[in-house]
Amino acid sequence: MFTTQIHLKVLAMMLLGGLLSACSQTPQQCSSAIISSWSSAHSQITEDITILSSTEFQGRKTTTEGARLTQEYLIKRFTEIGLQPWQPTFAVPFSFQHQFSTVSGVNIIATITAKNSSNRWRVITAHYDHLGQTASKMYPGADDNASGIAGMMAIAAQWQKNPPLDDVNLMIVATDAEEPGLYGSYALVTLLQQYPQMDIELSVNLDMIGHPDRRRAIYMEGQKNLSNFESIKPLLMQQTQLCIRTHHTNLLSGRMKKSDWLRASDHYPFHKAGYSWVYFGVPPHAQYHTADDTIATLDIDFIVAVAETVYQMLSIDKLTKAP
Repeated sequence: MFTTQIHLKVLAMMLLGGLLSACSQTPQQCSSAIISSWSSAHSQITEDITILSSTEFQGRKTTTEGARLTQEYLIKRFTEIGLQPWQPTFAVPFSFQHQFSTVSGVNIIATITAKNSSNRWRVITAHYDHLGQTASKMYPGADDNASGIAGMMAIAAQWQKNPPLDDVNLMIVATDAEEPGLYGSYALVTLLQQYPQMDIELSVNLDMIGHPDRRRAIYMEGQKNLSNFESIKPLLMQQTQLCIRTHHTNLLSGRMKKSDWLRASDHYPFHKAGYSWVYFGVPPHAQYHTADDTIATLDIDFIVAVAETVYQMLSIDKLTKAP
């Protein structure tokens, strides 16, 4: 998750668990029990996160050997799933200016083309980069954001096996350089704009979906971009019993203040470019951006349920508002 825009949230992370549920404008009936029909995805999600957050991958910082190993692993997994590259290769390089230097990043982009020829596209993004390592510690980034990458690949695998819509193309993007400034997402949006014939109906961003608060809720932003969300939401919650909440809050100077989640992750470049978007994630927690963000702290059943819920949402034909 993008560091600069959300630094204040760390001040309140120990209080957020109770405040988030108390301050939702629309009370929701949520169950702590999660029911998922995707039990077979559990072991693969566990394996993906274990590998991506291992010491071998060195915290996955952009431009490092750990980033290169991550790119190789993602290409291998995309190929296993049966995905196809959007460009000539899965790896799509880009460059950006950061701290008075030109830096190179690599997005990994795959597609599942529609059964029937169509210009309709839906995009899933999750950033794979993290904070890397120092001489004394390594930042595993299991929740931030190996969890999102693993969830995205589970959705892609299910869509490849059972595409729910015959005329919708799916794009799957593992973005680079999110942590220093959402640069991979900006590069992706710039590239998409070169293909005006593509009707990008919705972008779904997964960032930190593995460490729920005590209410075991997934938090969602961008619901205003969906058509008739209040009718869709209970159907999604019924499917897995996953609690979906739509308001983030933080505590600042003794007052409740809404957090700037709009700019916090890779959905923001889509917003700026005028694309419809939705973001799923959990609040910051004690392990956020620390060496303790390991797979041992994650709730794999929760990740599976989030992935299934996002798949069910993307399976709705008339999902977004008409332009």
